[in-house]
Amino acid sequence: MNANTKNLSILITILALLCFLAIFGGCSRKSSIPETAFIPERIIQNFSDMREDEFVAWAWVRRGFVLGNCRSITFEPIVDASQKPNTAAVRRFDQGLHTILNGYANDNGQLDVKIQTAVLDVQSKPGRIKKMFLGFDSNPYIEIEILITDQATELPLAKIIHFSRDKKSLKNAVSAILNDIKRFCIQSL
Repeated sequence: MNANTKNLSILITILALLCFLAIFGGCSRKSSIPETAFIPERIIQNFSDMREDEFVAWAWVRRGFVLGNCRSITFEPIVDASQKPNTAAVRRFDQGLHTILNGYANDNGQLDVKIQTAVLDVQSKPGRIKKMFLGFDSNPYIEIEILITDQATELPLAKIIHFSRDKKSLKNAVSAILNDIKRFCIQSL
């Protein structure tokens, strides 16, 4: 047997093995469940009336609504709808939001309002290995929704969608989003 014949038989054996693996090892027709994109649980269902805002990403406020007219403000538990929950960041955001909005309640107010909040996505700073992969977002960020409704009528009074991204830390992103919401409340509510 010469060298060319020996190489040809090795090549044929390798090709046969590859065909066998392709047919029976994963390339065969298998019914699989199609993957769907992650869709977070949202508290705001109608976005048609929302507009871009100077301080937050998107907002809508019912004409005549002012936070200073609130007699009581009730906070529902925050919904963490993100794929990878970050309880420390969510807790920090929730405490900051309570601090901002509780300052508006007064005894002379006429409205009792309910605040619903959802954290749609939160991403902390990735480790060194994840940074090496292309297409991986390396900046920490947080995205939230806030819905303020009248407790008596369940009518929406304000809707806010906002996100914040920071190059250094998620803590800074949470602080930035709280500052933006505070400025929005001072100017628009």
